[in-house]
Amino acid sequence: MSSGRADRSLAQGIGLKVVLPLLVGLITLVGAHLGGMQAGDALELAAVVAFALALALFIVDTQLRISAVGERATAGLAQIGRLAELSGLMERSSLGPALLADFLRTAGQVDGRVNPLLQRVAVREVERVALFLRQLPAGIEISYDGEDRDWMLALTREAKTSVNAISLSTVDAGVLGLDGGLWTSDLGQRYLELQREAVARKVRIRRIFVVEHEHEEMVQDESFLRITAMQRDIGVEVRMLDHKLIPDWMGPMIFDFIVFDAAVSYETTPTTSFSSGQSRPGMLRTRLVPQPERVQELEKRFEKLWEQADPERQVD
Repeated sequence: MSSGRADRSLAQGIGLKVVLPLLVGLITLVGAHLGGMQAGDALELAAVVAFALALALFIVDTQLRISAVGERATAGLAQIGRLAELSGLMERSSLGPALLADFLRTAGQVDGRVNPLLQRVAVREVERVALFLRQLPAGIEISYDGEDRDWMLALTREAKTSVNAISLSTVDAGVLGLDGGLWTSDLGQRYLELQREAVARKVRIRRIFVVEHEHEEMVQDESFLRITAMQRDIGVEVRMLDHKLIPDWMGPMIFDFIVFDAAVSYETTPTTSFSSGQSRPGMLRTRLVPQPERVQELEKRFEKLWEQADPERQVD
């Protein structure tokens, strides 16, 4: 509250507690005098009425102030309780209390000086992260509509032991072989660089390129050979699997997925391409699956396909 408003509030309070009892006392005095009461008795009555009214106003004001103080104290204690609870949650979080404290400090600096549109974008980003975090304790599948860029890169950056990937030619290919596809895109180049860093951390990375019927000629393509050579040069173990050598019973096992550290699977569902293989299909959905049963199933599936593939095999 400003100083001017405080002064006005004080003046109004004094006026109510002093002027009103005097005014009522004066009215009582005049009324008593007109009613024929002796001057001394009338003055005594007026004084009693004025004092009683002043006392009543004082008691009411005191009760209101005590009530307000109690409400503020209750609200303050509740806020302290919430802050203590949040502090405890921050201390127990495996994300690290320092990181969470830094986030709160930074978020607290966002005020009216920040561009309103960017503020709304920031709110959306915080909501997105909050939704992601809410799903972590449940250990359930986390999905994203469309093609994700950040999850795959973050998982590669944080991998500690292994990355096992199945890459389908129909998913990775672009307009001309692999040119214009995943591996020549900005995302593919960043992914490749992060894989190089992971290999330097002693992470074992294995990739099976599954060459499907409509892309058989791709294995002889210069861009394909260059991309596989680049991956081998940075330490990625690469094998090619000819679709004609895949037994029928293994057919349902073939789809695009990556398993990180034998702990989380990254799975994509491509949209149907109506361009007869002339362009890389879009992604309908991206999933992160931490359930041990699913991850173990995909790890076994990968090992069977890895054994079936040959590091030097070429499609006839």
